Amino acid sequence: MTTPRLQRRVRRDFGEDAELVLERLREYTPAMGEKQDRERLEAGIVLLAKGDVSRLDELFARDWRDVLVWSGLGANWHPVLEQELGPT
Repeated sequence: MTTPRLQRRVRRDFGEDAELVLERLREYTPAMGEKQDRERLEAGIVLLAKGDVSRLDELFARDWRDVLVWSGLGANWHPVLEQELGPT
């Protein structure tokens, strides 16, 4: 389930397409990602998409590990989430 703070970010970044993005995030099941923090996985997609719905398919198809590194959520990711999404 997408956290409230990530939902706020999706609504801010994607505007009228936010519900579509939230639905896609709910359906996202990355291979071997079940032991990872769900918010972190979803946030990686949202941060890299930068409000552009057309980028979602490409990002969902990428290896989640690459997405996390490219979005700044690889190592020491807790402070990045706090900065990007606000406090929990």
